[in-house]
Amino acid sequence: MIKKVKSKFQKSQSNLLTRRYNLHKTFEYNKAKGPFEKVKNVNFEIQKILGDYGIETDFFGYKTKLPIGVAAGPLYNPRYMEGAMNDGFSVVTWKTFRSVSRLAHRNDGNYLGHNIVYLPNQEILSGDFFQKEILGSLEHLQEAEKISITNSFGMPSSQPNIWMQEIGPIEKIAQKKNKLVIASVVGTPRDSGDIYDLATDYAFTAKCAEMSGAKIIELNFSCPNVHGKEGQIYKDNQNAALIAKTVHNLLLPETKILLKVGFANTENYQEFILQTADYINGIVAINTIPMKVVDINQKQALPGGLTSGTCGHIIIEKSVQAVRNLVRARKILAKQNKKYKNLKIIGCGGVTSVENFLKHIQAGAEFVMCATAALFHPELPLKIAKHLREKKIRKKI
Repeated sequence: MIKKVKSKFQKSQSNLLTRRYNLHKTFEYNKAKGPFEKVKNVNFEIQKILGDYGIETDFFGYKTKLPIGVAAGPLYNPRYMEGAMNDGFSVVTWKTFRSVSRLAHRNDGNYLGHNIVYLPNQEILSGDFFQKEILGSLEHLQEAEKISITNSFGMPSSQPNIWMQEIGPIEKIAQKKNKLVIASVVGTPRDSGDIYDLATDYAFTAKCAEMSGAKIIELNFSCPNVHGKEGQIYKDNQNAALIAKTVHNLLLPETKILLKVGFANTENYQEFILQTADYINGIVAINTIPMKVVDINQKQALPGGLTSGTCGHIIIEKSVQAVRNLVRARKILAKQNKKYKNLKIIGCGGVTSVENFLKHIQAGAEFVMCATAALFHPELPLKIAKHLREKKIRKKI
């Protein structure tokens, strides 16, 4: 029998990729224990590197020359939130909050099983690709800048009396570090409830976040691995508008509202903006690409629905195309009414490298968010700063 021995490269990669998230454990375990290292604060180093260079952005009054942030998903507790700030990310988003507590998929109280697997380095370029099965694995030997994963959490949440107490202190830390925080919320459908009940729940949850100190609220309208109607609301323009309006009417006028959406073509985005723009301040796109991921036995790799959300390098082209589609849709509408120009477009998806970050900027994104990189390549903000300095880039968005 031949004994397999891991190379030094394999061991080093394994240690590197589990310092923020341990794939062999559940989401609940990682939320309770992670991150698994003390995060060094590199913000002073980033500012020194940038000097007079950078991409100047005004994000609702918050000004930065490094428009890279963390999307809703990979920051599970206050330690993760502050860690991302120390990594140099300018804007950080809480993992999505609910009005009720909900455990993640694959948890029985003993932290058994896993909720993330790695994916091969193969970009999604065509519509046909979505119909194929893709092989997931707990082993990953590629460089961090090409990393791709799929996850199936089911948008878990602690109880409001827990997460509401966490928002205020993090807002204060962010202010001291010159960072910005977004609170992501989602509605929780009732078995006997209708869309009005769901809209009310969205509004209640958003108000809880606002009362706790949140100044920017993101309404999550897209998640491929939940069983309820909250997972694909962005595809229903009327319901999306109803929820956005209900939330808008309950929040203070100065509170900013963002909508998190999935992939769509220009025409669909145009109608979506037309219906919702009066109640929101920006759109974040995209929230992963749903695909069927299997293990080596051809069985479903992760729990939850038939598909799980794929993210990381694998979706970069689809994510950038979504930004282009949104920019085009906004431009078309702005010809009819200038008010649409004020709608911010935030690019998200596939941002695991400097190159992929710049693709979003070139596509017209006014800010860029990443998720996978926050866990598996947290050096990204520092690398972006070095690139902007090296190439002597001075740009204003």
